[in-house]
Amino acid sequence: MSAFSRLTSIFAARETADPQRPDERRIPVAARTLAGIVITADNCITVPTVWACLRYISQTVAVLPWNAMRAGQSGGQRAGTHPIDTLISTRPNPEWSSFQFRESLLHWALRWGNGYAEIERDQLGRPVALWPIHPSRVHVLRDDTGGMIYRVHNGVLAPVDLQPMDMFHIRGFGEGPVGINVCEYASESIGWARAAQLFGAGFFGNGMNVSAVIESVKPLSEPAMKRVKAALNKLYRGVRGERVFFADAGMKYTPIGIEPEKAQFLATNEFLVTEICRWFGVPPHKVASLDRSSKSNAESQVTEVVVDSIAPWVKRFEDEADYKLFGANRPGYYTKMNMNALMRGDSASRGTYYQQMRQMGVYSANDILRREDENLIPAADGGDKRFMQVQYVTLDKAGDGPPAAPSARSAPTEPQPPEPPASEKAAQAAIAALAEMEFDLVA
Repeated sequence: MSAFSRLTSIFAARETADPQRPDERRIPVAARTLAGIVITADNCITVPTVWACLRYISQTVAVLPWNAMRAGQSGGQRAGTHPIDTLISTRPNPEWSSFQFRESLLHWALRWGNGYAEIERDQLGRPVALWPIHPSRVHVLRDDTGGMIYRVHNGVLAPVDLQPMDMFHIRGFGEGPVGINVCEYASESIGWARAAQLFGAGFFGNGMNVSAVIESVKPLSEPAMKRVKAALNKLYRGVRGERVFFADAGMKYTPIGIEPEKAQFLATNEFLVTEICRWFGVPPHKVASLDRSSKSNAESQVTEVVVDSIAPWVKRFEDEADYKLFGANRPGYYTKMNMNALMRGDSASRGTYYQQMRQMGVYSANDILRREDENLIPAADGGDKRFMQVQYVTLDKAGDGPPAAPSARSAPTEPQPPEPPASEKAAQAAIAALAEMEFDLVA
């Protein structure tokens, strides 16, 4: 390829690159929802179902063991002495624990679509700390060459531009280099739930009965009107039980509101729980909505939530750490979050699983004890030995049948002396007893 062709291809590649300011949304977001509620990434967590979804996913991922691993011939081994292992499993920086770090980044990624942390490096370029940055302070841009930069606004000081390798970025669901703000996209559903929440609070705050009209046959004077209003507010305002109101001067009480049962208030709340769970990918039974859960499908639900809800976020953390903390020139190292604890069933199911793995020679006794956090058996006592059934044969010998036992004729044996008769055995025993008595007398 000529130099002119190479320049043309490079120019064409830059022409088709992403815009300087990657879009964070593809649809217009109204300032106020149809329910009359303004929903933002900050106030959306006042809805109980949103809070429960955020808490479940962020805390579940944050509690998983996260370690640096080294690939070897016998499989992956934990690189416990590597500085990256301490950084991700114990303390990403002096002010944050590993749990708090992952919980906050994932919480931001679920609400804002993106979770950010600056990678602090030493003079040799090695990561020494991870500092979380609130998404509201970060804007993703592209420079004149098409390279992506992260512009961080510090409020008082001038903005700081970070290169992609210096920004630990957990991107949520979306398009391009940035994730979408889930709370903005789900604003109508969350706004509906927030409106129902405010309606319920207002209903109980204004009284157990719905609004009504007090009709009077003749006009009331100003003092009489104030007396009636004071009596009504005293009896019915606030969280109170049923009260009796005596209307004088021909007054008539006529309710005009809609009863919550007729408005299907409770059914609407149950529907909105499922509706919001769809946006965050959380099964309803994980946010305390147990209408469709039973003991028979509990184990399958555990597997489902790990595969569908937790594993994608775990993969995002692992991929970002493998590339930006180790670098492309360290292919033998990687990070891994252990999700085995989430997949554990009851004691009977675990016992059956361990028994099968032990019989196949996959697990040793110590392998099982490690997964149950029990004390190990010393290696000298066989704790690391693996066993399997002796009748197992390889596939190429499966049709030959079990190996035949050696016959008595084919095995060379030494000639055995003939068995002495019973009388001779008794005589030999008597002689031996007399010899012992004589030895005792001499002694």
